[in-house]
Amino acid sequence: MNTIVGLFENRAMARRAKGALIRAHIASPNIVLYDRSAADSSRESEQSLWESLKDSVGFAEDRSFYEEGMRRGGTVMSVCINDEQMEQATEILSREGAIEQAIPVAEEEHRGGQREVGRGTVRVYKRAA
Repeated sequence: MNTIVGLFENRAMARRAKGALIRAHIASPNIVLYDRSAADSSRESEQSLWESLKDSVGFAEDRSFYEEGMRRGGTVMSVCINDEQMEQATEILSREGAIEQAIPVAEEEHRGGQREVGRGTVRVYKRAA
């Protein structure tokens, strides 16, 4: 099982992306939105995101990117997905406006083999064994 994570400028964009994923037959319970407008406090929402991804390979290095995006009013989406649906889901999130994380080329090369697979504007994380 993989987790795809994307950052959207606002909740409306993330909700449109969620709708597109559902239309592509990705189960709604596998799609979670995290932002500061959630009914619970922003701290609880963020803790839930960090807790759900804590065992994912490579996520720790990207956490500050998502924290800053949420602080600025963005919405983070995580999607639990199987290998067969991964390409389609990453394409949908990219098409719907997921924000690309700028990573210096040298740093990306350094983290290369053990790190998550970058797919355009979203990240794919694998659970650590």
